[in-house]
Amino acid sequence: MVVIAVIGRHADSLDMSNIMKGKLCLALLFIAVTLAGCDRGGLQAQPGKEAILSPGQHVTIIGEDLTIKFIGVSHDSRCPRGVQCVWAGEAKCEVEITSAGATTTLTLTERGLTDKSSTEIPQGHVLTFHITPYPQPGKRVSPEQYRLHLTVTRAVSRTSIIGSILNNPSDFQGREVTIVGYYRGWDLLQEANMPPPVTRSDWVITDSTGAIYVSAASPAKVPEGLSPGSLHSVNTLLEVTGIVRLTQTGQPYIEATIIRRLP
Repeated sequence: MVVIAVIGRHADSLDMSNIMKGKLCLALLFIAVTLAGCDRGGLQAQPGKEAILSPGQHVTIIGEDLTIKFIGVSHDSRCPRGVQCVWAGEAKCEVEITSAGATTTLTLTERGLTDKSSTEIPQGHVLTFHITPYPQPGKRVSPEQYRLHLTVTRAVSRTSIIGSILNNPSDFQGREVTIVGYYRGWDLLQEANMPPPVTRSDWVITDSTGAIYVSAASPAKVPEGLSPGSLHSVNTLLEVTGIVRLTQTGQPYIEATIIRRLP
Protein backbone atom coordinates (compact mmCIF):
# COMPACT_ATOMS: atom_id res chain seq x y z
CA MET A 1 0.00 0.00 0.00
CA VAL A 2 2.85 2.34 0.76
CA VAL A 3 4.39 1.71 -2.64
CA ILE A 4 1.08 2.35 -4.34
CA ALA A 5 0.67 5.67 -2.49
CA VAL A 6 4.14 6.80 -3.51
CA ILE A 7 3.50 5.93 -7.14
CA GLY A 8 0.18 7.80 -7.05
CA ARG A 9 1.76 10.91 -5.60
CA HIS A 10 4.53 10.67 -8.24
CA ALA A 11 1.91 10.39 -10.99
CA ASP A 12 0.09 13.48 -9.65
CA SER A 13 3.39 15.32 -9.62
CA LEU A 14 4.04 14.36 -13.24
CA ASP A 15 0.56 15.50 -14.25
CA MET A 16 1.04 18.90 -12.59
CA SER A 17 4.49 19.23 -14.17
CA ASN A 18 3.06 18.54 -17.61
CA ILE A 19 0.26 21.06 -17.05
CA MET A 20 2.73 23.74 -15.97
CA LYS A 21 4.96 23.00 -18.98
CA GLY A 22 1.94 23.28 -21.27
CA LYS A 23 0.95 26.64 -19.79
CA LEU A 24 4.54 27.87 -20.10
CA CYS A 25 4.65 26.84 -23.77
CA LEU A 26 1.37 28.64 -24.44
CA ALA A 27 2.69 31.78 -22.71
CA LEU A 28 5.90 31.69 -24.71
CA LEU A 29 3.92 31.18 -27.93
CA PHE A 30 1.71 34.17 -27.10
CA ILE A 31 4.77 36.35 -26.43
CA ALA A 32 6.35 35.26 -29.72
CA VAL A 33 3.20 36.05 -31.69
CA THR A 34 2.89 39.42 -29.96
CA LEU A 35 6.49 40.30 -30.74
CA ALA A 36 6.04 39.24 -34.34
CA GLY A 37 3.05 41.57 -34.58
CA CYS A 38 5.11 44.43 -33.20
CA ASP A 39 7.71 43.91 -35.92
CA ARG A 40 5.09 44.96 -38.49
CA GLY A 41 3.95 47.91 -36.44
CA GLY A 42 4.97 51.53 -36.48
CA LEU A 43 8.30 53.12 -37.25
CA GLN A 44 9.54 56.65 -36.67
CA ALA A 45 11.71 58.66 -39.05
CA GLN A 46 13.21 62.12 -39.10
CA PRO A 47 12.27 64.39 -42.04
CA GLY A 48 14.70 63.73 -44.86
CA LYS A 49 15.60 60.24 -43.59
CA GLU A 50 14.54 57.10 -45.43
CA ALA A 51 12.08 54.61 -43.94
CA ILE A 52 11.48 51.15 -45.42
CA LEU A 53 7.97 49.76 -44.97
CA SER A 54 6.52 46.30 -45.43
CA PRO A 55 2.87 45.93 -46.48
CA GLY A 56 0.67 46.91 -43.54
CA GLN A 57 3.41 48.88 -41.79
CA HIS A 58 3.36 52.62 -41.06
CA VAL A 59 5.84 55.36 -40.24
CA THR A 60 5.36 58.52 -38.19
CA ILE A 61 7.46 61.51 -39.24
CA ILE A 62 9.06 62.99 -36.14
CA GLY A 63 8.14 66.63 -35.50
CA GLU A 64 5.45 66.60 -38.19
CA ASP A 65 1.74 65.84 -37.90
CA LEU A 66 2.09 63.05 -40.45
CA THR A 67 1.76 59.26 -40.52
CA ILE A 68 2.05 57.14 -43.68
CA LYS A 69 0.89 53.52 -43.94
CA PHE A 70 1.96 51.26 -46.80
CA ILE A 71 -1.08 49.22 -47.82
CA GLY A 72 0.53 47.29 -50.66
CA VAL A 73 1.40 47.12 -54.36
CA SER A 74 -1.63 46.80 -56.62
CA HIS A 75 0.10 46.79 -60.02
CA ASP A 76 3.63 46.25 -61.33
CA SER A 77 4.33 46.30 -65.07
CA ARG A 78 7.85 47.78 -64.86
CA CYS A 79 10.16 46.60 -67.60
CA PRO A 80 12.82 44.30 -66.09
CA ARG A 81 16.33 45.67 -66.26
CA GLY A 82 18.32 44.30 -69.16
CA VAL A 83 15.18 43.62 -71.20
CA GLN A 84 14.14 45.73 -74.19
CA CYS A 85 10.54 46.85 -73.79
CA VAL A 86 8.29 49.04 -75.91
CA TRP A 87 7.12 50.74 -72.70
CA ALA A 88 8.99 51.23 -69.43
CA GLY A 89 5.87 50.26 -67.50
CA GLU A 90 4.94 51.39 -64.02
CA ALA A 91 4.28 50.22 -60.48
CA LYS A 92 1.36 51.41 -58.36
CA CYS A 93 0.97 51.15 -54.61
CA GLU A 94 -1.55 52.47 -52.13
CA VAL A 95 -0.75 54.37 -48.96
CA GLU A 96 -2.86 55.87 -46.19
CA ILE A 97 -1.81 59.35 -45.13
CA THR A 98 -2.99 60.68 -41.78
CA SER A 99 -2.51 64.38 -41.08
CA ALA A 100 -4.44 66.93 -39.00
CA GLY A 101 -6.78 64.18 -37.82
CA ALA A 102 -7.87 63.20 -41.36
CA THR A 103 -6.90 60.05 -43.27
CA THR A 104 -6.81 59.82 -47.05
CA THR A 105 -5.81 57.02 -49.40
CA LEU A 106 -3.33 57.89 -52.13
CA THR A 107 -2.06 55.86 -55.10
CA LEU A 108 1.66 56.31 -55.77
CA THR A 109 2.91 55.61 -59.30
CA GLU A 110 6.54 54.88 -60.12
CA ARG A 111 7.63 54.65 -63.74
CA GLY A 112 9.82 51.78 -64.83
CA LEU A 113 13.60 52.16 -65.11
CA THR A 114 13.69 54.92 -62.46
CA ASP A 115 15.31 54.84 -59.04
CA LYS A 116 12.77 57.08 -57.33
CA SER A 117 9.68 59.20 -57.82
CA SER A 118 8.14 62.01 -55.83
CA THR A 119 4.77 63.60 -55.22
CA GLU A 120 3.36 66.37 -53.07
CA ILE A 121 1.20 65.27 -50.15
CA PRO A 122 -0.95 67.17 -47.59
CA GLN A 123 0.39 69.75 -45.14
CA GLY A 124 3.15 70.99 -47.44
CA HIS A 125 5.32 67.88 -47.73
CA VAL A 126 7.03 66.05 -50.58
CA LEU A 127 7.09 62.25 -50.54
CA THR A 128 10.01 60.69 -52.42
CA PHE A 129 9.60 56.94 -52.86
CA HIS A 130 10.87 53.79 -54.54
CA ILE A 131 9.22 50.37 -54.75
CA THR A 132 11.42 47.27 -54.42
CA PRO A 133 12.29 44.68 -55.48
CA TYR A 134 12.64 45.77 -59.08
CA PRO A 135 11.38 43.11 -61.53
CA GLN A 136 13.88 40.60 -62.90
CA PRO A 137 13.35 38.35 -65.93
CA GLY A 138 11.65 35.08 -64.97
CA LYS A 139 11.25 35.96 -61.27
CA ARG A 140 7.84 36.50 -59.69
CA VAL A 141 7.47 38.90 -56.75
CA SER A 142 4.82 37.94 -54.20
CA PRO A 143 2.78 40.76 -52.56
CA GLU A 144 4.43 40.36 -49.16
CA GLN A 145 7.92 40.73 -50.66
CA TYR A 146 7.38 44.33 -51.75
CA ARG A 147 8.92 47.17 -49.79
CA LEU A 148 8.22 50.90 -49.98
CA HIS A 149 11.29 53.10 -49.49
CA LEU A 150 10.14 56.60 -48.63
CA THR A 151 11.53 59.94 -47.54
CA VAL A 152 9.42 62.91 -46.44
CA THR A 153 10.66 66.50 -46.71
CA ARG A 154 9.10 69.93 -46.46
CA ALA A 155 7.84 71.09 -49.85
CA VAL A 156 9.53 73.95 -51.65
CA SER A 157 6.83 76.04 -53.28
CA ARG A 158 6.98 75.74 -57.05
CA THR A 159 6.27 78.83 -59.10
CA SER A 160 3.11 79.28 -61.17
CA ILE A 161 4.47 81.38 -64.02
CA ILE A 162 5.05 78.94 -66.90
CA GLY A 163 1.36 78.73 -67.74
CA SER A 164 1.17 82.50 -68.13
CA ILE A 165 4.26 82.53 -70.38
CA LEU A 166 2.78 79.83 -72.61
CA ASN A 167 -0.60 81.57 -72.83
CA ASN A 168 0.78 85.07 -73.48
CA PRO A 169 4.35 84.70 -74.78
CA SER A 170 4.54 88.16 -76.36
CA ASP A 171 3.80 89.77 -72.98
CA PHE A 172 6.88 88.09 -71.49
CA GLN A 173 9.30 88.44 -74.41
CA GLY A 174 12.60 89.89 -73.19
CA ARG A 175 11.54 89.78 -69.53
CA GLU A 176 13.58 88.15 -66.79
CA VAL A 177 11.72 85.44 -64.87
CA THR A 178 12.55 82.98 -62.11
CA ILE A 179 11.10 79.49 -62.23
CA VAL A 180 11.18 76.94 -59.41
CA GLY A 181 10.24 73.49 -60.62
CA TYR A 182 11.29 70.00 -61.60
CA TYR A 183 13.96 69.13 -64.14
CA ARG A 184 12.54 66.93 -66.92
CA GLY A 185 15.57 66.50 -69.19
CA TRP A 186 14.74 66.05 -72.87
CA ASP A 187 11.01 66.19 -72.15
CA LEU A 188 11.21 62.62 -70.88
CA LEU A 189 7.70 62.73 -69.41
CA GLN A 190 6.28 64.38 -72.54
CA GLU A 191 4.92 67.43 -70.75
CA ALA A 192 6.10 70.16 -73.13
CA ASN A 193 4.56 68.43 -76.17
CA MET A 194 6.57 70.50 -78.67
CA PRO A 195 10.00 70.25 -80.31
CA PRO A 196 13.11 71.82 -78.73
CA PRO A 197 13.27 75.46 -79.84
CA VAL A 198 17.01 76.17 -80.20
CA THR A 199 19.13 73.00 -80.16
CA ARG A 200 18.42 69.30 -79.95
CA SER A 201 19.89 69.40 -76.42
CA ASP A 202 17.34 71.88 -75.03
CA TRP A 203 15.74 70.58 -71.83
CA VAL A 204 12.47 71.06 -69.97
CA ILE A 205 11.52 72.46 -66.59
CA THR A 206 8.01 72.24 -65.16
CA ASP A 207 6.31 74.25 -62.41
CA SER A 208 2.78 73.99 -61.01
CA THR A 209 1.21 75.39 -64.21
CA GLY A 210 3.10 73.91 -67.15
CA ALA A 211 6.35 72.93 -68.85
CA ILE A 212 8.78 75.03 -70.90
CA TYR A 213 12.11 74.48 -72.62
CA VAL A 214 15.39 75.95 -71.40
CA SER A 215 17.96 76.50 -74.15
CA ALA A 216 21.02 74.29 -73.86
CA ALA A 217 22.97 77.18 -75.44
CA SER A 218 22.20 79.39 -72.41
CA PRO A 219 25.06 81.04 -70.47
CA ALA A 220 24.07 78.99 -67.40
CA LYS A 221 24.46 75.22 -67.62
CA VAL A 222 22.66 72.30 -66.01
CA PRO A 223 24.13 71.37 -62.60
CA GLU A 224 26.67 68.57 -62.61
CA GLY A 225 25.22 65.09 -62.23
CA LEU A 226 21.98 65.72 -64.11
CA SER A 227 21.58 63.77 -67.33
CA PRO A 228 18.92 65.02 -69.77
CA GLY A 229 18.40 61.54 -71.17
CA SER A 230 18.01 59.74 -67.84
CA LEU A 231 14.76 59.23 -65.95
CA HIS A 232 16.85 59.12 -62.77
CA SER A 233 17.12 62.93 -62.86
CA VAL A 234 13.54 63.94 -63.65
CA ASN A 235 12.49 64.79 -60.08
CA THR A 236 15.38 67.12 -59.31
CA LEU A 237 14.21 70.52 -58.08
CA LEU A 238 15.80 73.55 -59.77
CA GLU A 239 15.59 77.31 -59.55
CA VAL A 240 16.14 78.82 -63.00
CA THR A 241 16.49 82.55 -63.67
CA GLY A 242 16.60 83.71 -67.27
CA ILE A 243 15.18 85.74 -70.14
CA VAL A 244 12.07 84.73 -72.04
CA ARG A 245 12.83 84.42 -75.76
CA LEU A 246 10.59 83.58 -78.72
CA THR A 247 11.39 81.56 -81.80
CA GLN A 248 10.38 82.76 -85.26
CA THR A 249 7.21 80.72 -84.92
CA GLY A 250 6.40 82.33 -81.56
CA GLN A 251 7.38 79.42 -79.30
CA PRO A 252 8.63 80.72 -75.91
CA TYR A 253 11.69 79.33 -74.16
CA ILE A 254 14.10 80.38 -71.41
CA GLU A 255 17.65 81.61 -71.95
CA ALA A 256 19.03 80.77 -68.51
CA THR A 257 21.47 83.06 -66.71
CA ILE A 258 21.40 81.30 -63.32
CA ILE A 259 20.57 77.66 -62.56
CA ARG A 260 20.58 76.47 -58.97
CA ARG A 261 19.88 73.00 -57.66
CA LEU A 262 17.56 73.01 -54.64
CA PRO A 263 17.68 70.51 -51.77
